[in-house]
Amino acid sequence: MSITAPTERPVRPEGFWDGVDHAFNPTGPVKVPPNLKLSTEAETEIDPITYEVVRHGLWNANAEHVREIENLAVSQITVEIRDFQPCILTEDAELLYFGPCLQYMSGMLDMMTRYILEERGERVSDGDMWLCNDPIIGTAHQPDVGLMCPVFVDGEVFCWVANISHQNDIGGTVPGSFCPNAEDAFWDPPSYPPFKIVEGNQIVPDMEALYRRCSRTPENLSLDLRATIAGNNAARARILGLVDKYGKGVVKGVMRRALDASQRAMEAALETIPDGTYSDRLIQEVARNGDRGTYPVQTTVRKRGKELIWDNVGTHDQVGSINVGFAAWRGAILGAINVLMLPGQMGCIGGAARLCKFEPEPGKITSPDWGAAVSPAGVYATETAISLCNALVSKMMLASSDETMRANAVTPDGAQWPCHFVAGENQRGDYYVGGMGDNMLGGGGGTAWRDGEFANGHFWIPEGRGPNVEAYEADWPILYLFRREHADSGGAGRSRAGNGGEIAYVPHKGESFLGLATNEAIPKTPGLFGGGPGSIMRTRVIQGSNLRARFAAGEMPQDLDELEGTELDIGGKPDGFPVGDDDVLYWNWLAPGGYADPLTRDPEAVLADVEAGAVSPRVADEVYVIALDGEGRVDREATVKRRERKLLERLRECGAERDAVAPAVEPAPGAESIGDAYLVDRDEGVFRCHRCATSLGPLDGNPKLAMASRERPTTSLHPSYPDPARFVDQEVVFREFCCPGCGVRLATETAYPGEPPFHELRLD
Repeated sequence: MSITAPTERPVRPEGFWDGVDHAFNPTGPVKVPPNLKLSTEAETEIDPITYEVVRHGLWNANAEHVREIENLAVSQITVEIRDFQPCILTEDAELLYFGPCLQYMSGMLDMMTRYILEERGERVSDGDMWLCNDPIIGTAHQPDVGLMCPVFVDGEVFCWVANISHQNDIGGTVPGSFCPNAEDAFWDPPSYPPFKIVEGNQIVPDMEALYRRCSRTPENLSLDLRATIAGNNAARARILGLVDKYGKGVVKGVMRRALDASQRAMEAALETIPDGTYSDRLIQEVARNGDRGTYPVQTTVRKRGKELIWDNVGTHDQVGSINVGFAAWRGAILGAINVLMLPGQMGCIGGAARLCKFEPEPGKITSPDWGAAVSPAGVYATETAISLCNALVSKMMLASSDETMRANAVTPDGAQWPCHFVAGENQRGDYYVGGMGDNMLGGGGGTAWRDGEFANGHFWIPEGRGPNVEAYEADWPILYLFRREHADSGGAGRSRAGNGGEIAYVPHKGESFLGLATNEAIPKTPGLFGGGPGSIMRTRVIQGSNLRARFAAGEMPQDLDELEGTELDIGGKPDGFPVGDDDVLYWNWLAPGGYADPLTRDPEAVLADVEAGAVSPRVADEVYVIALDGEGRVDREATVKRRERKLLERLRECGAERDAVAPAVEPAPGAESIGDAYLVDRDEGVFRCHRCATSLGPLDGNPKLAMASRERPTTSLHPSYPDPARFVDQEVVFREFCCPGCGVRLATETAYPGEPPFHELRLD
């Protein structure tokens, strides 16, 4: 699908985005019932020292909120990896401060809080807390449970504190509440629209009983609920302490000023970015157990002056279990903006959100209507949204005239969240649900000036934490064989992405059922401006292995191919199955995409990668194309010649044969550009190749149409990648688009054979 000139969007009738049949997507002022009074008194004259003290006090309320939850929670998904997020909102549900954990989650809490104000406002009282996990209203999927708490001062709502926390099991057809077998919402865990779980500062017993009823681990659910209540109480107390010390007018004035500063910072950033349309797409595969379909997911942003207009046109209709609540798609956008574009605002995002307009198409994978299954969103769909939004924000940043902003753009994070969920009876005879969160270790994306790194987390989870292997082994009946860097998994490029990781483990002294696993063949994580895609996820199971005999012989196998046993043929989203003590399980987590053509990478950096084990000699030779001398050092002259031959070979395969590549041309000082892929020639109204200045067509057209291009199988990206035909019926290919002058790769995409090049960039 190509971007076309913006057309008139359908006008939805008032009340269409109701949070009942369609996603909750309100616009305009909050509608509050007359009996609920909002505190709006705000000082306008505040001295700078007081402003900074109070501003940091509000930020610290979020930090204390985090510490309270992690100190009191009991589930590994909270304690070990911090799969939760707090935030502070104004009296009328405008986002004030994101917390430091999962960013997209805060971008959902304002939706739930606004729904409470508008639909439950007449019953909002001091000492309340409201619980909600309804994806039509404001969560990604049912395991993400929001808890919203009004903060009253003098009988009026002064602000709100809130958190959202992933629950270990909240019901549904699969232990852990990720249900890849779900045909619709009624296979998923229950969806609870907002209800009071705390009233008069006391838990409401019958509502807690309702909340616990469907969980396989109700005690954990209740204990984690109390941890999140304590987090809200701590943040509320901190804010009330600021009000007692400085007065409500001053604290509210600081809130207002911080939001206005956030808006000005966003406006200043947008002034450096040219108006245009930026888009990206990936292709999902296998909508549920037994499915063999493929499904495009697309996000587009139109930058117009000081406004960003976001849509999901081009995304497939809601299908199977690979959908995600609209609020999470919106939260992914705000999270990327918060971390990448506004790092100096300390998480104060509300002012920037004022400049964003969200125009989703209803009934799509990223804005499903009621009835769609969404419970596995946390592995299949939320990160898809985050990765695409990451790509668009970074493309805009790389088009900026501000060098600092360009330098902060980072390649897209992994577009799925690989993990295994195992469940059963543990080594102590207790029932357990084990969601493996090793992916929290992550791998960093590359930038235009540096590589990413292995195990430095995810940009959108600043305070995420990798789990302790010993903690998992103590709680669950498993033993790790290894957890290590996954060589060659980071997207290749002039700047290489940090690698992901890989894990092998075995059930041990208990009963285990593998409820959730993923296999895939289609690369989903895009690179930027010619960078290679991030890795794919694989699950392997070796049944009846000789591992125990190897243990008895004092060996610790590190290569599954060396084990005896039978390897199972695992489907794309397999049904769950029991695993035993002689079964070895493997999975890997995804790495980000790369930045720019790998043939432009410094050969010394490639050799260093090989020596460090991050890149294999095969990839150094075939993808980065370097030459070594007899002593194993880089031969620069031979490397230049090899790469030139490779560029000419590439052009020949693209149908644009040349005798020699076009020579490099130094751009004029201060020339407008997008990264170092495109020069923007305003005089001629065309894009040009940044390296050789070859024209690539009009600024309002698709530059890919002027490039040399070729299609090749996705299996050609790595020897371990399976043929997509193993999982899906429709053919999908990998495309490369190269400058017809110098042969440098400027864009890549996954696509269906024969469809027009995807239009990812147009300037006004």
